[in-house]
Amino acid sequence: MTGQLGSEICRMLGPIAVPLPRRVADLNQPSVVATAIEQLRPDAVINCAGWTAVDDAEAAPTECHAINTLAVGEIAKACNNIDATLVQMSTDYVFGADKNRSNPFSETDTPGPLSVYGFSKLAGEEAATTANRHLVIRTSGLYSAGEAGIVRGRNFADTMLSLANDHDVLRVVGDQQCTPSYVPHVAKGVLELLMLGRRGIFHVVNNNSTTWHGFANELFRLAEKTNSVAKITTDEYPTAAERPLYSVLATEKFGSTTGSPLPDWKVGLREYVQARNAQNVGSGETKCTQYS
Repeated sequence: MTGQLGSEICRMLGPIAVPLPRRVADLNQPSVVATAIEQLRPDAVINCAGWTAVDDAEAAPTECHAINTLAVGEIAKACNNIDATLVQMSTDYVFGADKNRSNPFSETDTPGPLSVYGFSKLAGEEAATTANRHLVIRTSGLYSAGEAGIVRGRNFADTMLSLANDHDVLRVVGDQQCTPSYVPHVAKGVLELLMLGRRGIFHVVNNNSTTWHGFANELFRLAEKTNSVAKITTDEYPTAAERPLYSVLATEKFGSTTGSPLPDWKVGLREYVQARNAQNVGSGETKCTQYS
């Protein structure tokens, strides 16, 4: 188990969690995964695995669909065979086709993906609903400090801090509105819904929204980085897969169900920097200054 969210959920659950190693949880071989599930007979299966390389999916739609959609259907069948709940992770990228959108998407809004990845995740949601007991979680822009420090490419926050070591000025897209979400907060939210026995689709993201440019600026402020962050448009940073200009997820349903929404995204980012500082102190590195 090496993914950010899956690892955090296992950490929170402790000894009652049974993480499947990659050799068993290979979604290219869904029958192997299904067999493992039926042998273990858990009360719930939390599927955090999937194809997450958004741009690469454009050149490999069949492979992406097999992992994000077909494999989910097989897992759903296995869950039905043992009467287990399937918790399927999804994404804000199931939205984006509405180019005039300016208010958060609710769970009942009609999806409209823009990319192969987005379509595969939407189809994966539909496959998950074939499980008699299912919980579909849409989240966005996951990041965490992890236990290995900064790893460029693992998540946006890590990548920005890594790039800051090599560049005085970083160019960051400033016209994509979303909600980057701190993994420990999301993991806690997922488990709350599971323990409450909820079913259906829920949006589990930090509260309020920003752009990637706004996120990077706040990250550097908290980490006391002096790098400049230049705002650019999506058109100035072309990618193989089209990104939503607006994919903010509404969280009222989650808040009313659990009693409170997840913290503001700035709170999550502050906790991320604090977690990194704790790691740095333990390793003897210089601690970053904190600002509230």
